[in-house]
Amino acid sequence: MRSLGWLLSLSLLLTCALGCGHPATDKECQEIVERIATLELEKAGGSNDAKSVGAQVDETKKALAPNTLKDCVGKRLTERAMQCVRGAKNSQQIVDDCFK
Repeated sequence: MRSLGWLLSLSLLLTCALGCGHPATDKECQEIVERIATLELEKAGGSNDAKSVGAQVDETKKALAPNTLKDCVGKRLTERAMQCVRGAKNSQQIVDDCFK
């Protein structure tokens, strides 16, 4: 969970460095958090049960919500970055490729 927070913070800071795009919405920020959480849970070899994975993702989103809203909502975000997040194969790819 700690590395997940670090990855999210880093990706959001990288987003802030972009000069174009639009202000990130709460929905977009939640989508980023959900994608990172899902990829991290898959990497950790979590349960394959969809209900269990969903509960773990929801739990992670709740834990990260206060920082997500503060560090993400309203920051500059491009559609290219969101498409990259949606297609990323791992959370590190989100940090390395999506917010450059």
